[in-house]
Amino acid sequence: MSKYYCPLPFRHAYVDSLGIAACCQTPRYPVTLDQWPDHPKLQKLQQELLSGIRPEQCSNCARSEELYGTSLRLDAMRDYGQLEFIKTRIDFIDFRSVNICNFKCRSCAPVFSHGIANEVNNNVVLQRFFPPVPAGKTASVTDTNAEWIRQNLKSLKRIMFTGGEPTLIPGVRELIQEIQNHYPDIMVLITSNASFEDDFWFEITESLPNLHWTVSIDAVGSAAELVRHGTKWAVVERNVRWLAQYARSMDINSVISNLNIFSLRPLLEFGRELQHLGVAPLGRQGDLGCRHQFYVCQRPYHLSADNLTPELLAQAVVYLQDCEQLDLDTEQRNMLTGLIHQIKSAQFDPKLWQANVDYNQALDSIRNENHMTLYNKHT
Repeated sequence: MSKYYCPLPFRHAYVDSLGIAACCQTPRYPVTLDQWPDHPKLQKLQQELLSGIRPEQCSNCARSEELYGTSLRLDAMRDYGQLEFIKTRIDFIDFRSVNICNFKCRSCAPVFSHGIANEVNNNVVLQRFFPPVPAGKTASVTDTNAEWIRQNLKSLKRIMFTGGEPTLIPGVRELIQEIQNHYPDIMVLITSNASFEDDFWFEITESLPNLHWTVSIDAVGSAAELVRHGTKWAVVERNVRWLAQYARSMDINSVISNLNIFSLRPLLEFGRELQHLGVAPLGRQGDLGCRHQFYVCQRPYHLSADNLTPELLAQAVVYLQDCEQLDLDTEQRNMLTGLIHQIKSAQFDPKLWQANVDYNQALDSIRNENHMTLYNKHT
């Protein structure tokens, strides 16, 4: 097995309104799921992986492994037990059916939030940062792909629901109910902003045996409400604490950009608190009950974690080194170590910083916010 091998192009399909991809880190192509196994781009990717060539589209995972010791590829290797596959047989679907979302996160994009799509269509500054999007909601996945998933549930081992916000999408609820009634062995993974208030999501958490939650949290308190616009922190905090105690499996996912560098201390502390909440009730072992995983933003470049002014870069190093004194798990500590190294070696790019200012000031104007408060140190 080559050191660049990844099982995802052989077993996994990422599905959203723009097409199909091998994973969320690789390009999407406008084909249907039944056509995907024979697509020449997929076959080329597979051959490179089997031949020991690192594909160009795998550079994000390679960089993450170098800096932080984690990546989507390494997670997939663990999930598939280090097995090597040579033929395509899809058993894991990442299903992003439509971009309906009640949040407008600053590190997100129109394809994942209809609210962002509306903002972009009405603001010429924001249009510099995204490709053209249709008015209103971007298109949902084709009926052909949705029907393929329904027809192939019996052969799936895992299905991940994201969005948009999956708890707001009626089709997601219907599929989960079908799985519960007829295919309870399928592992259901929901990636959510944890803003739900419908009892259905609490009930399904207690009744579906193979349900895993990943909650997206990039900051806590007022910083969360600014970075992830639409957040009502009291609601999110209540739901996440409940999930930590009663879900059979829950992880925290945090995107680290140049906007939440100075909000990391309370985020890391909150993550550790949730991990401790999750240990006792179901007899979990250590931190395995609640993983705090990270994506350190590299693209879009203007939101890269190291796109800061020289003054802020220097302040970030001091702040992050202070965070290293916290009670941290291995993944949190490795992330901090890699992030500090990245920021120490960063070169200030005034044009890139100005792009960041233009982008966030445009959002400030629309949302009546002030993103500059995020560069105050949050403790």
